[in-house]
Amino acid sequence: MAGKNPPWFERFVAEGRRLIIVGGKGGVGKTTVSAAIAWGLAQGHPDKNIRVISIDPAHSLGDAFGRELGHEPTQLTANLSGTEIDAEQMLQQFREEYLWELAEMISGDSADSDSNLQLLYIPEAWKKIVDRSLPGIDEILSLLAVMELLEKQEQDLIILDTAPTGHLLSFLEMPGALSDWLAWIFKLWIKYQDVLGRTEFMGRLRTLRKRAVNAQKQLKDPQHTEFIGVFQARAAIIAEQLRLNESLEALGVSQRYVVHNGFDAADQLPAGVFGDRAIVRLPILPRSVTPLERIEGAAKRLLA
Repeated sequence: MAGKNPPWFERFVAEGRRLIIVGGKGGVGKTTVSAAIAWGLAQGHPDKNIRVISIDPAHSLGDAFGRELGHEPTQLTANLSGTEIDAEQMLQQFREEYLWELAEMISGDSADSDSNLQLLYIPEAWKKIVDRSLPGIDEILSLLAVMELLEKQEQDLIILDTAPTGHLLSFLEMPGALSDWLAWIFKLWIKYQDVLGRTEFMGRLRTLRKRAVNAQKQLKDPQHTEFIGVFQARAAIIAEQLRLNESLEALGVSQRYVVHNGFDAADQLPAGVFGDRAIVRLPILPRSVTPLERIEGAAKRLLA
């Protein structure tokens, strides 16, 4: 018999956590763990508004609850809601709010653009824009949307079901990348501000950069953000989890726990494999039950 886990996860609300990020290799059960933590904390804290959000392009959060979820939040219980973020919708909004005007500014395309055309219709300007493009911008937009919900006090706690390891690391690195990219835009604007104008637009970009900088700080604040890794007892999966742990340390992201999903008493882990991180055990869950019953069972084991 596996026995009970110490009540670590149950303490997250009392400890003041605002964001819980669940990550690991694809297929290890991150969505189940995310859904179970969200369900258990919502049940244990009916006075708190909790949301579980999937940013994995291969969304399965709705399947975990046996409900259809979309970009707009769906109420799962009185105090728990769920969302599967539509990355393309986030990106289109970013294009409309920033990118189209930025392209217009760089190209010098405006009503009184004679001097702009002469100054800015040059190959070097366009090359710099292309060179400094932001692959993965949809990931930072998702993060900024999550942080905005917390800043506005619309949610007391958010649990984030993330994409597999590579996408997750891009997600965690993106606030810095966006901040650096915008800093370059500001330098270009300062050089040509007499010609470019658009002071109001640059003000909006500065606000966006502040949001990115603040998001990066919150990701690295162990009082704000809790990262939980999920693994299974297979050598390749453990090795990837260890690489993820090292990457998180390099990024300055705190991690106290890993969840051993599909735990069996016969599993033998190398001694001290995860250092001082606590290993939380989640036994194999029955398949012959409804999705919600599986989540409820997982919640009892993770938070009991």
